[in-house]
Amino acid sequence: PCTYVFPFLFVCHVTLSTYLAADVPFRFSALTGSCVVIPCSIPYQEDEPFTRGIWSKRNNDIIYHNGQTFVVDHFKGRTRMLGDLNEGNCSLEIDDIKPFDNGPFCFHAERHDKERYRFNNSCVFIVMKASPDKPMMTSVPAEVDAGSTITVSCSVTHTCPSHPPVFSWSVPHLTSEVTHTWTPQGIWETTSTITFMAAGGDGVKNLTCTAISWGGKPISFVGLISCTLKSLMSCNLFYLKSFLFIEMSRRNPEDRERPPRPEKRYVSRLLVLKTGQIQETK
Repeated sequence: PCTYVFPFLFVCHVTLSTYLAADVPFRFSALTGSCVVIPCSIPYQEDEPFTRGIWSKRNNDIIYHNGQTFVVDHFKGRTRMLGDLNEGNCSLEIDDIKPFDNGPFCFHAERHDKERYRFNNSCVFIVMKASPDKPMMTSVPAEVDAGSTITVSCSVTHTCPSHPPVFSWSVPHLTSEVTHTWTPQGIWETTSTITFMAAGGDGVKNLTCTAISWGGKPISFVGLISCTLKSLMSCNLFYLKSFLFIEMSRRNPEDRERPPRPEKRYVSRLLVLKTGQIQETK
């Protein structure tokens, strides 16, 4: 504003906005139909705290404001700030990402005086992805014995930590645990770890891990695992059945066609079973 103080003399007071530095990624990926959380941080000033955070396009269309009447219709009900400005956190969530929600979107803030403060490095471009990242599974043993327990993990990266992917497995499991890890680039990794018991029966089986992203887009990773019965277990079962059969035969007094000296016959047949060789016994 300018003040008239003397003929032909005006004194003008110009208020210059101070540009602070914000930490916002220049480009950030998002899955269409899902959500994205754009990481944002600003220096916190305890003596002059910010009272309102605002996100807008470069044409000043507001995409987030705590007063919904200020938000353009296309973004109403789809944006919210997850962070606390009093802690220097200005992170923004955009839900139900549309193919043309590519920005750039810029952050600025207000104080009690309603003056708007802009920040350097505060604008982000959104790079759209049509399909989610493929989950990755830890290696499993090439061959396991039936009845043994196996622990395996499946991980997937995403940019929607407020609604992380949900995992499903193709095998029933004894234990299950899900962890979330943040990387400095703002990318999140969600990991599902299970312990399951290998089912009986020979042959190669599929072990499938499926990650379902927010928005309902599933994507799977298939691993192969070969389950075998222990040879000793099979042999023990064979011994047990044969031994019972022999004992039942020896205790049958009505069998008149039994060859002489049954004790020797019994010993001979048992030796055949132990050696696994088929030969004529007398």
